[in-house]
Amino acid sequence: MTSEDSDSRAKDLENHERQFQLLVASIEDYAIFMLDPAGRVTTWNDGARHIKGYPPDEIVGKSISIFYTPDDLARGKPKALLDAALGNGRVEDEGFRVRKDGSRFWACVVITALHDSDGQHIGFAKVTRDLTKQKQDEEKLRTSEESLSATLYSIGDGVLATDELARVTRINPVAARLTGWSENEAIGRPIGEVFDIINEKTRAKALNPVARVLEEGVVVGLANHTALISRDGTERPIADSGAPIRDTRGATQGAVLVFRDVTEERRAEEAVRQSEESLRLMVASISDYAVFMLDPEGRVASWNPGAERIKGYRSEEILGSHFSKFFLPEDVRDGKPARELDTAKNEGRFEEESFRLRKDGSRFWANVVITPMRNSSNELVGFVKVTRDLTERRKMEEERLRLAHAEEAIRLRDEFLSIASHELRTPLTALQLQLDVVRERASRLDATVARKVERAKNMGDRLARLIDTLLDVSRIATGRLNLDVERCDLSETMREVVERHQESAASAGSELSLIVDGPVWGHWDRLRIEQIATNLVSNAVKYGAGQPIELRVARDAETAVLTVSDRGPGIPESDLSRIFERFERAASTRHYGGMGLGLYIARQITEAHGGTIAAENRPGGGACFSVRLPLVPRGSAERADAPAA
Repeated sequence: MTSEDSDSRAKDLENHERQFQLLVASIEDYAIFMLDPAGRVTTWNDGARHIKGYPPDEIVGKSISIFYTPDDLARGKPKALLDAALGNGRVEDEGFRVRKDGSRFWACVVITALHDSDGQHIGFAKVTRDLTKQKQDEEKLRTSEESLSATLYSIGDGVLATDELARVTRINPVAARLTGWSENEAIGRPIGEVFDIINEKTRAKALNPVARVLEEGVVVGLANHTALISRDGTERPIADSGAPIRDTRGATQGAVLVFRDVTEERRAEEAVRQSEESLRLMVASISDYAVFMLDPEGRVASWNPGAERIKGYRSEEILGSHFSKFFLPEDVRDGKPARELDTAKNEGRFEEESFRLRKDGSRFWANVVITPMRNSSNELVGFVKVTRDLTERRKMEEERLRLAHAEEAIRLRDEFLSIASHELRTPLTALQLQLDVVRERASRLDATVARKVERAKNMGDRLARLIDTLLDVSRIATGRLNLDVERCDLSETMREVVERHQESAASAGSELSLIVDGPVWGHWDRLRIEQIATNLVSNAVKYGAGQPIELRVARDAETAVLTVSDRGPGIPESDLSRIFERFERAASTRHYGGMGLGLYIARQITEAHGGTIAAENRPGGGACFSVRLPLVPRGSAERADAPAA
């Protein structure tokens, strides 16, 4: 090689070195500078000044430790990096570095060991890049990712995300539980494999909404009756929708699927449906009450069978009609329907009893209750109206009141009879005594006067018997019929009765006889027993005149039996059940006179002794009355056949 060639080559190298220096000096995005073997700065480009803030005259000759944080200096990091570069030929590091103003920046640093042609270490080349913005962006992205993950993990619904190829990119714990796929297993799999859905009714595989979201870029809701089949085969009804994931330009980059298990919702809906159905059936089964709904204006919105039965309208005839149809014309003119709704709305309830109208125009007495219905926002949505037909109850109440008034009238009448009888009995007794005296004297003076006095005496006796009868009725009605019970022989008592009535029976052309088997001892009110027999014998003489009359006394175990038989006209069968009531007589015997009280008193006295009295017609004609009396009063331990004290 000639000297000219050598000179030319040296110039070329010099030019290349100068161009390289100019290139390095012009780079502003990187700090590129040289270090001597001890780590002191020997060169400084514009990028280094721009990034680190030092001009060349302030930094050349300074150790690189000036760029490190106190923590890195304490750990000896600058020397460690230089040693690593020297040992390995190169080292790379990312971390915080310090600018001249003391601020920190995130730096990517590459240090390369330099050697001459003889292999001697002559220093280091250091390249530093400011990655602060990139670091901040990465931190923001990391924070965003963490926030997104936290959000997905906290959502109560299942969430699946896919890329534009419908491959799973995210799955939250709820979705993992419902599908049976863990996050690690699901990521990267086709959505149809992880999210396996069918139509509950047809059992056919359902169209996955992600396909339509990716194809059309629209929000897609799941079809009704969609069920998710989990990895273990469990089937769950689900609901909700899928939506596209778009980039900043609006292009679809994937899809997100949000879904939830609606098993409990279905159960709740079914429970509500069954409850509503049960309520509907219950209302429909009520026939004693009209139960129906009104809209807020008072128009009929529902109609049960009870309403149809009570009011007469079929549902198709009344639905939509105003409920004022059920009111009397005068009530409608008076604005009563509107007032009832206002009262129910303002006071929470309306109730009354009054007349209402049926379809045929007839009136009925009704109990009406109106209750407002409000929604969850407390807005009035209508009324529930319950109507009960109380017509029969009203009639019964009126009848009860009428009976009460009648009973009160009877009570007042009985009290009057009692008072009047007592008041009449006193002067009548005195009159009878005077007539006895006059009769005795008149019989010795004048026969005509004596006969008149005798008739007056008979009329007085008859009046006395009538007063005694009225007194007995009064005592019975007021519960003051008392018995003076003593031990007596019924046979002997009846002999005395027969003896007293022999003359009157003979006058009527009747033969009065007594048949006894022997003594029949018992505990009775002797005078009251005589009163029973006297009433029965008197009736027999009256109705069986001219025919034989028979009294019979017998004992049947612990019961004494007295029968009085005649051969008169008998008693119509239709009257047998009522002749023992007050003021009742057989229809065929009314022309005989009398008040119809004798048999009533006989029955009351008999029952007061614990006995019974009955009447029947004899096969050969005539009537037979039977009185059965217990020998021993109720609650007494004394024997009827015990000897008299």
